[in-house]
Amino acid sequence: MENTLENTSLRSLVSNPSQLADIIKDPTRGIDFYKGLSVKEQQYILFAAAFGLIAYGIYLGRSEKQDMTA
Repeated sequence: MENTLENTSLRSLVSNPSQLADIIKDPTRGIDFYKGLSVKEQQYILFAAAFGLIAYGIYLGRSEKQDMTA
């Protein structure tokens, strides 16, 4: 894991996918990366995570209804 988290922005993850792979391998690096982001970028990530959880809940609710009617 030679990549350092000097360039902490969401754009740096797009331009350097190996940095994303390093974050996935070691979650503590992900936390450090998150803390290094600007407040606005942290809000984007939290909003995306909340949206993902809501969408997943809706998906589970619909699949449960389909299981009951089958």
